[in-house]
Amino acid sequence: MKITKTILPYLFIFFLIYWGPTSVGPTTFSQVWKLPLFGFLIWQIVVIRNREKPGFIKWSYARAAKNLVTGGFSVSYVAGIIDFVRYMMFPLMYEYAALKLKGPKNLDKILLGFAQFIIISGIPFVLGLLQTKAKDALLYKDFDSYGGMFQNTHGAAITTTTAVLILLAFLKLKSSIIKYKKLNYALLVFGIYLIYLTFIRTGYAMFFIGLVFIFMPKKLSIKQIVSALVAIAVLVFGFFYLLETNETFYNRIFDIRNGKQTAAGSGRLLFWKASFDLWFSGNMFEIFFGFGYEGLLDKIGEVTGIRVYAHNEFFTQLGQNGLLGVTFFIGYLISLFKFIWKRRKMPSYRLSLAVYFLYVSLMLTQGGMWFELDVFMVLVFVKLEFESAIFKKAVEQRKVLQGTIKAS
Repeated sequence: MKITKTILPYLFIFFLIYWGPTSVGPTTFSQVWKLPLFGFLIWQIVVIRNREKPGFIKWSYARAAKNLVTGGFSVSYVAGIIDFVRYMMFPLMYEYAALKLKGPKNLDKILLGFAQFIIISGIPFVLGLLQTKAKDALLYKDFDSYGGMFQNTHGAAITTTTAVLILLAFLKLKSSIIKYKKLNYALLVFGIYLIYLTFIRTGYAMFFIGLVFIFMPKKLSIKQIVSALVAIAVLVFGFFYLLETNETFYNRIFDIRNGKQTAAGSGRLLFWKASFDLWFSGNMFEIFFGFGYEGLLDKIGEVTGIRVYAHNEFFTQLGQNGLLGVTFFIGYLISLFKFIWKRRKMPSYRLSLAVYFLYVSLMLTQGGMWFELDVFMVLVFVKLEFESAIFKKAVEQRKVLQGTIKAS
């Protein structure tokens, strides 16, 4: 019965994510099932609850609301509302988790369980029991790219990388909630294999960045420097070995698709320039409020022939939401970093910092909102907040005790 109660929620989550790309009228199933979740969170947080919010959560709400006021909102109001809902999910989920989760131990079980689930979900796809619905995985004639239950291969790479790093952090700290350590180490190796199978450079970069921050020592010693150099040498050797022996890996690293060399960075420089040119050509209102999502896609489509966003959150926000959008995004990043830095004595500090910087790297190379990554970020940062609250309470109790002893 206990196993059934544990497995059933994850089967339900698997169903929601796997069928996410399925068309439902003018939208997708992913957008449809998130609407009732959005409504529930609004009811729980905005209407019923009233609590002090961390600074980065306030910036998050500002980022979301900004999507409702753009130069192109009257033309593409549906896209604006969809982006409003997407960007609202992170702060709403954070507040809900901070209110409802009962202490760090319960949160750790959820965080570790979700990370394990993300990795385990790849098994039926690797074994050929299920076919991915990731549409971009079908674009490559030269090779198969792992998409798993996700809507695209980038989503698979981003989420799986985060899951692997979280599992690694729990193993490194020798967490008491980890059972069957050998099995979890096997799961870790399988997760790294899944990251490799995505053939997504963003995922590779995020994995490396995460490793640096998780294993970064507080004080350097000769032994740690030598260990770090050996680890880097192994990674570099493995990288060049794959370049020499694996044509698929070589093609993805150098962006050769279907036998043809594409533009540098999959055309990112063109996307960024198109976004900047669009913003720079606007009137005063558009410079501050942007052209909206459809306006940005139309401009990039006009320049490159592909209607996509800028593949960099700064340029995407510049074209879509103007100077205000960029300001809110930068404010969010600075405020979130301060939140983490103030809690640098907490056990989850390194993991939080790793998640923060892999998120920043993602925003620089891809951008956008990724729901499963948002879930991980919520759980990690709420965990950090819980630890800080416990630490402050312990300090206050110690002060009271010391005052009582002095008084007596």
